[in-house]
Amino acid sequence: MRIRITLFTGWIVLMSVFAYTARGQRAPMRFGRVESDDVKMTHFEADSTVKALILGDYGVVEFRYDDKDGFQSYFTRHLRVKIFHMDAADLADFKLPIYKSGTDRERLTQLRARVYNLDGSRVKRTRFSRGDVFQEEVNENITRVNFSLPDVREGTVFELEYTIVSPFVFSLPAWSFQREYPVRFSEVRFLTPEYYTYKPLMQGFLPLYATDRNKRRRKFTAKWEEHGVMGKTTKHSSDIEYDENIVIYRMEDVPALTTEPHMNSPINYVSRIEHELLSFFWPYGKGRDFSSSWEKLNQTLLRSESFGRLLNRSGFLKDELDQLSQNHAEPMELVIATFQRVQQHMHWNERTGIYAQSENLRRAWSDGEGNVADINLLLVLLLKELNLDAEPVILSTRNNGMINPAQIMLDKFNYVVASVKLDGKLFLLDATEKNNPWFLLPERCLNGQGRVVSEGRSDWVELVPYEENHTFTRTLLKVNPDGSMAAEVKKNKTNYHRLKHQKHFSEFSSTEAFMDDYESSAQGFELTDYQIVNLNDWSKPLESTYHFEIPALDNTPKEVIYLHPLLNDRYESNPFRLEERQFPVDFIYPFKRSFYVEVEVPEGYGVEELPDSKRFILPDRSATYQVSSVVNMDGNIIVSVLMDVRKPLFLPEEYPVLREFFANVVEEEARTIILKKQ
Repeated sequence: MRIRITLFTGWIVLMSVFAYTARGQRAPMRFGRVESDDVKMTHFEADSTVKALILGDYGVVEFRYDDKDGFQSYFTRHLRVKIFHMDAADLADFKLPIYKSGTDRERLTQLRARVYNLDGSRVKRTRFSRGDVFQEEVNENITRVNFSLPDVREGTVFELEYTIVSPFVFSLPAWSFQREYPVRFSEVRFLTPEYYTYKPLMQGFLPLYATDRNKRRRKFTAKWEEHGVMGKTTKHSSDIEYDENIVIYRMEDVPALTTEPHMNSPINYVSRIEHELLSFFWPYGKGRDFSSSWEKLNQTLLRSESFGRLLNRSGFLKDELDQLSQNHAEPMELVIATFQRVQQHMHWNERTGIYAQSENLRRAWSDGEGNVADINLLLVLLLKELNLDAEPVILSTRNNGMINPAQIMLDKFNYVVASVKLDGKLFLLDATEKNNPWFLLPERCLNGQGRVVSEGRSDWVELVPYEENHTFTRTLLKVNPDGSMAAEVKKNKTNYHRLKHQKHFSEFSSTEAFMDDYESSAQGFELTDYQIVNLNDWSKPLESTYHFEIPALDNTPKEVIYLHPLLNDRYESNPFRLEERQFPVDFIYPFKRSFYVEVEVPEGYGVEELPDSKRFILPDRSATYQVSSVVNMDGNIIVSVLMDVRKPLFLPEEYPVLREFFANVVEEEARTIILKKQ
């Protein structure tokens, strides 16, 4: 968005000088002035295992105005990094997104970098050449400026400085204080004219080291023309003073953001700040209130030629609609058939976004290809024309971050699915994936809440995963006197468990290739046969049958035989090793794993020791585990195990009991059955 200031019939020029200082504070670092101690540093004293250290990350956002382009934001960033290990050398690879919309576009106006290495006792400086930069057209709205800095090696210090000029002032550039490596300091300064009011949005778990707020007087010259009688024009000018609001945010000694098991995208938890424009008011003219509401955004989408208005044009689908309505009378059958028709006909080009990429849905249907909005808006359109209660739902995928309902911004959404209401129940559908059934959203969509876009029922909807995700394993284990074993293992998988295995299996060219890969990861197991059934029948569980041979060290009968009844399906270690955790544990969906194992004891052997039967439950019954071991009438051992995790998300305050729960699971599944020769 571009804002121009008009004063009566004239125009205004804002005279502004880009400043790195506020309240007399100097910039925390200057380009080209690198400490020799940083170049000589061989490791980070606080943690010698880290592979890189962010020596400093400093940003300034300020506004400038001219009569041609109006107000624009100037964002300058100065980054300095120390490389300890070549595994972190990719920090010197950059991809800077440059946005455009219509005739408005951002500009990269300054780019310089320098690389510092020790050459004996002196510091060698390598300059970066702008000739090494290349541009990549990501889509119609984004161009990416790509480049890599030269001569980066272990011990390198490099620094980069660039400026991006943007006419899009609805939001200020986001600033992340935390990175994947430790940060010595991170500071950002926002200098905005008093005419702009922004709402700051802070995210993350780390406190700010300092926040400094101040104002200073600034001046610009307003010029206008007065047209009198007889065509006489009189020029006027006046100096206008205003307050510039200065806010400085700083963090020091910022720990690295480390990924932990079962964690949603790190973008949800990194310590960062964003700003949303609430209002712009010019003292001598009419202002604008930019504060938004979800209903305003709803209407914006409904009126969009690339979203809502596309749902009013269905003539090109007449043949499809006639065929679907004639062949399917029941509403649920009609929903499933419509989903499958779009799923089979359309190819997803892997692009996301809430707006259709094609010029219209007729073109997308004709081409048989489109982005996620093309495909799922087509699905919504078909369902609507079949007199079903269908609406689009916008959401943010897991790698794009969760939606904060208090942050009313369309650019936080990057995906759209279809919704249909039958008998008071809402179903969400995504036809982009060829192998997904109609009732399973892709895992990337299971990310908090989505927003229904509708004239009648615009509201939030929970992106709830399908609850029954079960792997049932039935094992017949024959034990021989020499300690070798033969096993037949049948696994029945449902829903997301099934989908994950089915996708993994489809990556191999043949069953034999799958078996070879399985054997390579299952040490000590020889997979002699593998069968899979119900691949295309989602009304039944996916059934896989494995036949294993587990050889002995030699052919000598053993006095004592030890065995794990769950074979290689047990939890061998606790996935939650940290004593404390700041982030929620996110399993994505509830899950259940159960086992029925029958161990055929060899003749002449008796059962010396069985694991005790145990049962433990979390206080709110959100997870249970139970195991039992008995000897049946035939002298064989029956082991039954059930692990049921009933909710996908555990908050940080629930982490200690969840960690203890998994520690108990590991302990129980490590117990062995002992057989002794009689």
